Amino acid sequence: MITDERMGILWAGRAIAIVACALVVAGWPAARAGEDQEPARHTVKRYEIGQGPRSYWLFEPDAPRPERAGVVVFLHGWFAVNPAFYGAWIDHLVRAGHVVIFPRYQNDVGTLPQDFLPNALAAVRDGLGVLSGGVGHVRPEPGRFALVGHSAGGNLAAQIAAASADPNAEIPVPRALIALMPGEVLPMRKPSLDQIAPTTLMLVVVGEEDLVVGDLRARRIFEEAVAVPRTHKRFVLFRSDRHGYPPMVAEHTAPTGVNHQLDNGEGLFRSLQMSFGDVNALDKAGFWKMTDMTLDAAFAGRSMYDATRDLEKFRHLGFWSDGRRVTPPLVGDDLAAIPRVIPANGIKLFPWNTPGRPRVAAVPIERPATK
Repeated sequence: MITDERMGILWAGRAIAIVACALVVAGWPAARAGEDQEPARHTVKRYEIGQGPRSYWLFEPDAPRPERAGVVVFLHGWFAVNPAFYGAWIDHLVRAGHVVIFPRYQNDVGTLPQDFLPNALAAVRDGLGVLSGGVGHVRPEPGRFALVGHSAGGNLAAQIAAASADPNAEIPVPRALIALMPGEVLPMRKPSLDQIAPTTLMLVVVGEEDLVVGDLRARRIFEEAVAVPRTHKRFVLFRSDRHGYPPMVAEHTAPTGVNHQLDNGEGLFRSLQMSFGDVNALDKAGFWKMTDMTLDAAFAGRSMYDATRDLEKFRHLGFWSDGRRVTPPLVGDDLAAIPRVIPANGIKLFPWNTPGRPRVAAVPIERPATK
């Protein structure tokens, strides 16, 4: 049995080793992202359920297995159907105690973009049913349901949040919506994003070097969710920092992180995608930490104002080995104050005619007084 004193010695030794590595590796961030987080509390149990575009992966915390847990739906990018592509982040979420549903929603090039939403909704409904009624599964915790999506999955997450307002959708209203580098494969204006519930916390994230989708769709999602008060949503612009090695580049695939143990061999661009999945400070101290803080606030019934009250902690990515701070992201609720990503709509693989910018009515929200 390891005593508290012994555990303290082990952690102290680990901290010294980390600092030593930072000193000898030129340019590596000295404050290694994620090292100050609590140790993982669970192992991961996984299931693959169904076949085709309405199938999904189910990841549950185990050993110890909680009786109930919050559910996070993780929505992949276009053709990134292999869970290994996001496996490091999925592993982080589950080990922290969340159940993750990973809808496939897209089978191959024959799956039409207009089918993404009904496919994903079907997978989420089935996953929640398996969790609620299946033998040996972790039961969903009422009021702890959230959506996380990247690229086409970020756009899909916003659509699912809006669709949840319809009782016929038969899914819970999400407490949190985290859309990272959201983009549209084909523009669709239904369901209307003004249906996203005012109780949902929104975190919309873009990268300054995202040449794939830019920031146009992200800004429209943020603006069109008019029912969500400003106290409940934040827009984040990640910035690149090439001061040292490895460079922190805020490009489209930055939120990915490979876990080869989850590789199911699928994916039209599997080899290319797997080569992009390095895990660095942008992941652990950026996307993961911001999502963790948003989920904590959402599941506790608090606001994004509360989640970002300590803005320094929310934005901090660590330091390079020479003491220079890694360039932090810009965070705010006023889009006019956040620089644009150029090109705003990315370098489109398939051209289409986008409708004119929608007119969005401003909803005056009184900000809480700063304490």
